[in-house]
Amino acid sequence: MPFVPAGSSNGGQPISPMGNEPCGWAIDPSLCCAAWTGYSDEIKDRATRYATTVMWAATGRRYGTCSNTVRPCGNDRRCGECGGWAWGYGGLLRPYILDGLWRNCLCGCPCDCRPHCEVKLPGPVDSVGEVLVDGILIPSTSYRVDDNQWLVRTDGACWPRCQDYNVNVPDEGTFQVTYLRGQMIPLVVLDAAATLACEFAKLCSGQACRLPGRMSNLTRQGVSVTFTDIDLLLKRGLTGIPEVDQVIVAENPYGLKARPFFYSYDTSPRLRTVTS
Repeated sequence: MPFVPAGSSNGGQPISPMGNEPCGWAIDPSLCCAAWTGYSDEIKDRATRYATTVMWAATGRRYGTCSNTVRPCGNDRRCGECGGWAWGYGGLLRPYILDGLWRNCLCGCPCDCRPHCEVKLPGPVDSVGEVLVDGILIPSTSYRVDDNQWLVRTDGACWPRCQDYNVNVPDEGTFQVTYLRGQMIPLVVLDAAATLACEFAKLCSGQACRLPGRMSNLTRQGVSVTFTDIDLLLKRGLTGIPEVDQVIVAENPYGLKARPFFYSYDTSPRLRTVTS
């Protein structure tokens, strides 16, 4: 199961772990920017989009929860079917691949420290909104989420082992999960984004702000001043505003561009993402 850097390609397979824009970033620059209430709604919207996008990217594109809808294939580990399947093919043990590892299906299914019925969702899973099987809403008391990625059935029933991708939800033979994917945004990151939005609003209004420019040196009346190299800041994912950059370095000390993840070439995808 090789490591795949985020943003690389893999034979046309979608491997980006998250979306292409921030979700769920609610900031309030007025708490630290007295002039914020005086700006027009257009400037506020532009400043908010700028600040949240910059902070989302600078902190590794991992914060914020986006709505995600997928149609997975179930994974049934119930003992009766496992044992019958192994004997039906003429042997006590039957090898198979699961989660990128070779395993043996043993008659009687000894304890494998895993739930008997679960499906894996692209994580991290923040919360599950709804689960539909054959168009029927499954109560939230009938499942749980383990390790921010496994949807486990807990009411004695099981998820469908396969589904009909030729028909649309809510037709019979379909299985669909809608959930929030992502990680909750720390308050300090939201505070830093609010500070950044305030400075951008000042710039957009023609006022003096703390966002760095291209000037590197200035000499007046025998006094020379050296400014921070903006190109170096951008390469490091920083903004030039000290209190904002302290948060970025604290949250993303190694300058990651996105959350690392693994991709297995041994198994085919067990779900399809719903895009419309």
